[in-house]
Amino acid sequence: MRPRKLIISAFGPYAGKITLDLDQLGSGGLYLISGNTGAGKTTIFDAITFALYGEASGENRESSMFRSKYALPETPTEVELYFSYGGKDYYIKRNPEYERPKTRGTGTTVEKANAELHYPDGRIITKLRDVNNAVIDIMCIDKDQFTQIAMIAQGDFLKLLLATTSDRKKIFQKLFKTQNYYTLQERLKSESSKLNKEYESISASIDQYISGIICDENNELYPQIVLAKNKEIPFEDMTGLIDKLVKSDEELCGEFEEKLEKNEKRAEEITKLITKAKTLEAAKTALEKAEKSLEAAVILKDELSKKLKDAEEAKPEINEIIKKIAVIDSELTEYDELDSAKTECKKLNKSIESDTKTLKSKQTSLENSIVLTDSLETELRSLENTGAEKARFKAAKDAADEKMKSLLALENENKKYNELIKELREAQADYIDKSNKAKKIKDEYDCANRAYLDAQAGILAETLSDDVPCPVCGSLSHPSPAKRSDSAPTKQQLERKKKLSEQAQKDESDASSAAGKINGAIEEKEAQISSLSEKLLCGMTIENAKKGVRSEITEINNALAKIKKDEERKDEITAAIPAEKKNAEILNKDIDALKQSVTENITKLSSLESRIDQLQQKLQYDDKKTASEAKTALNTRKASLEKAIEDAAADYDSCKNNIASLESSIETNKNILAQGEETDTSSAEKEQQELKLEKNTLQNMQKAVHARMTSNKSARNNIELRSNEIKTVEERLIWVKSLSDTANGNISGKEKIMLETYIQMTYFDRIIRRANTRFMVMSSGQYELKRRRESGNNKAQSGLELDVIDHYNGTERSVKTLSGGESFKASLSLALGLSDEIQSSAGGIRLDSMFVDEGFGSLDDESLEQAVKALASLSDSNRLVGIISHVGDLKNRIDKQIIVHKDRSGGSRAEIQIL
Repeated sequence: MRPRKLIISAFGPYAGKITLDLDQLGSGGLYLISGNTGAGKTTIFDAITFALYGEASGENRESSMFRSKYALPETPTEVELYFSYGGKDYYIKRNPEYERPKTRGTGTTVEKANAELHYPDGRIITKLRDVNNAVIDIMCIDKDQFTQIAMIAQGDFLKLLLATTSDRKKIFQKLFKTQNYYTLQERLKSESSKLNKEYESISASIDQYISGIICDENNELYPQIVLAKNKEIPFEDMTGLIDKLVKSDEELCGEFEEKLEKNEKRAEEITKLITKAKTLEAAKTALEKAEKSLEAAVILKDELSKKLKDAEEAKPEINEIIKKIAVIDSELTEYDELDSAKTECKKLNKSIESDTKTLKSKQTSLENSIVLTDSLETELRSLENTGAEKARFKAAKDAADEKMKSLLALENENKKYNELIKELREAQADYIDKSNKAKKIKDEYDCANRAYLDAQAGILAETLSDDVPCPVCGSLSHPSPAKRSDSAPTKQQLERKKKLSEQAQKDESDASSAAGKINGAIEEKEAQISSLSEKLLCGMTIENAKKGVRSEITEINNALAKIKKDEERKDEITAAIPAEKKNAEILNKDIDALKQSVTENITKLSSLESRIDQLQQKLQYDDKKTASEAKTALNTRKASLEKAIEDAAADYDSCKNNIASLESSIETNKNILAQGEETDTSSAEKEQQELKLEKNTLQNMQKAVHARMTSNKSARNNIELRSNEIKTVEERLIWVKSLSDTANGNISGKEKIMLETYIQMTYFDRIIRRANTRFMVMSSGQYELKRRRESGNNKAQSGLELDVIDHYNGTERSVKTLSGGESFKASLSLALGLSDEIQSSAGGIRLDSMFVDEGFGSLDDESLEQAVKALASLSDSNRLVGIISHVGDLKNRIDKQIIVHKDRSGGSRAEIQIL
């Protein structure tokens, strides 16, 4: 992948829109991205990464932070990238989510993240997810792989160099896709742990079943059961032991069953004897009671017979009541007519009263409506000129508002003028400072130049010999040759001072130009302010002018508010007058209808009152309710008399039946007493109680043995079942644990190398080989990286540790012992080796551009030269390498540069320079 053109707008420190034509940098070699700290050098790579993947290159940068704080509200935040891959050209454009001003109204709204990708054949993809997937399809790598291959990021040089085995394992896992090996390790570890837990669970379950075995202490097997519970007998032998214990309990249950059968037979005999004796005693008692009850029943029968005769004397009264009820029933319909007529009279009276009251109210409302209509028409005529007044005051308000805007603009121009004055003073001070600095550096250079020239004479004098002509004057004698100065500078030092002097003079010229530009802007601003002041102020101050305009606007607003109320009132009246007229028409119609209704109801009322008089003279009761109450009273009396007869008859019949029953009971009990013999039940009941106690004891003992036998049988079956299970689990656990220990590096006495680490060691060896081709060059053949073959101990995970061979003294030691500059060179070499290996192992991915961000400040001149040479080797085969740095010496070594400027007013800008 090669970037062709990058367009950045309101992105990071770049406030405006900048365009970088990266084709100017060529197709190979080194170029430098330089600028002050924080100017936005790394942001250029961030912009490329964001354009491709929608994310920044570093871990500490988020897409929500891309909106430039220096950008104008209307400037959109977006990145456009033209790039080529595989000989084909693509175009991609993205913007992050950010807040922007609303296009309509005030306030802000959120601009959603968007993206679009243009293919060489003209196809366009716009959805974020589709664009992200398409970029990965084109590049064959995701964002993390791209940043690791194409960018050796700031501050990341030492991460891979000084990482432990576990840290490198995480890095390589993602880069070389060794996750499947790690997954296998974890699955084996998980399966081993699962089987071990299952084995322990089954073992604990068997122990629990053994501990639950119940055995009587008097049983001969009790000592063996105790040994089993103490885990002194193998659980495989437990089933036979439990079978013996169950068999002994079964024999004991048989003995209890025989004793219970004998107890049951004797208890039945005793129960029959006691039952017979109690039957005779009950018959004797019942006979005595029945003879006494019979005497009382014969007396009661005579009394009830007389009571029945007295009740039957009320039958004539019942017949008379039936006749009265029939008369009332025949008149009930006429009572309904009477009640209906009375109800209708009440309704008519109420309706006449209500209609009369309503009639008076509507006549009053009609009079009020006529008066209100006349009043509204008069008020409407007084509001006819509100439209013209409104237009006049609105025009006056627009003029006042326009004047206020002009005053505010003048006030803003004054603020800008004061800011320019302040900037001019700062620029003039900067110019004076740089002028003094340039003069001082120029003096130092002139002094050094003179010393250098003087030193050249001394060097030449050292070569003079007598009788040999002087190369300057040709003299054969040299009476007073020049002396060589030890403090004279070298040619390289003089050249360095010359460049510093030239740069200082350029800085002085730039500062002078900047101050001149500001001074010109001040003069232009003064003319603009003078013109506006003459037009707007008329000799007043801005504050007084604003105060006057505000007062004028207030008066106009008050007048407009009053006009608005008048317009609203006019609209109300315009709508109200037709409504009132319509209301008057409705009231007239309602009044006529009410008059007719009152007349008709008075006629109906007179007719109903005449019919009511006729009915009241004919009927014996005043109304149907009174008649119904009389009927209810008669029915109650009738029912009372009939119930008295019915109750008296029922009591007499019941008494007769009771006498017959008593006579039958007496005869039966006499027969029972004549056939039975008296028996003493006290000794039988005592024996019966003893048999019950014996039975309960036997049953409880039998239940205990049976429960013990059931529990032991269950334990025996479970032990047998779990014993079979534990054998299967144990066999699988043995070989799975062996595999897990091997794959996870947990074999006792050997190095802790996991399967995934073993695979990664191959990749690491390749990376080290690629890194050493550069590290040997950058260290002048002194150092070579080497993977540590043996760990310091067999406790920690190992296999990816890194050492360094010092060929100068033949030692081998940890990379952590390297100095700062040496560590940078080793880190840079390792990072470049990693980048090459990833491209090689990722299916031949080719990135024609890469970036190296900072890290050169710790190198001396020789090391810097070696590092640059190593990076230059990357540019072979048309690879373009960008170095992001503010190291001054690199500016003189690299002729293709992207210069990032940080403006004082805020924001940054960038430009391409080819020196």
